[in-house]
Amino acid sequence: MTLFRLESKTHIKSLLIWVIVVVALIFGMMALFPSMRDSMASFDMSAFPKEMLEAFNLSDMAVLGTAEGFFGYYFQYILIASAIFAAMLGTNALAREESDGTIGYLYAQPISRASIVSSKILANVLVYTLYWVITVVASFLICLLFLEEGASASEVFKDFSVLLFAGEVMGLTFLSVGILISSLLASSKSTTSISLALVFLTYILGIVGRLQADYEFLVYFSPVDTALPSNVFNHGIEWKYVITDLIVLAVCFLATYWIYRRKDLKA
Repeated sequence: MTLFRLESKTHIKSLLIWVIVVVALIFGMMALFPSMRDSMASFDMSAFPKEMLEAFNLSDMAVLGTAEGFFGYYFQYILIASAIFAAMLGTNALAREESDGTIGYLYAQPISRASIVSSKILANVLVYTLYWVITVVASFLICLLFLEEGASASEVFKDFSVLLFAGEVMGLTFLSVGILISSLLASSKSTTSISLALVFLTYILGIVGRLQADYEFLVYFSPVDTALPSNVFNHGIEWKYVITDLIVLAVCFLATYWIYRRKDLKA
């Protein structure tokens, strides 16, 4: 429990910074909605290929004329940032101890390697969950401020509840892959670039899968697609993607335990 508390406290500052910046961005983008409402709803996108519009969630421009639809479009980029945050938490979790030289202190304590991994996983899951819950709750409240007359607040709440679940699964998937990578690293110097590469590579695979029917299977390699707001709001949860993410999550966590128990630690 001591390691769990220390790991949680380590991320308090970065958690606050991420939450403040993300919530400010969400409010700033929604503040543009009233002035863009009419132009978004009437904008003619017929000149663009249908597949490209679907890949970038622009297939129904009329939906962008609503507060929830406009939120669903731009929030996909906030979602990518959230995925990067989760991946960075994971890739730093175990590698940082060796990079900072604190693994020698930990290894001298009466604590097993399995306990170290468990404490790291639980602490980082808690940090990401707090981040995601605060972000979605703030987003819901901000969206309500700009909700058009006649729109159902209860329906918006239902959609955001689904987004809360889907985004949690997405983030924990990136977190689990990041922790697995962290168990293989001896330094945290490259963790930021690895996190960025992981998120953007899988996101691009998802775009290719949506653009080309022959490569639709690539969408399964894109956890971001599990929680794309436009899809979640319009079609609900795609359980085939959620199940795939949960399998990846479980395999990554189990593999991390196996690898870390056998790793030659550089104290």
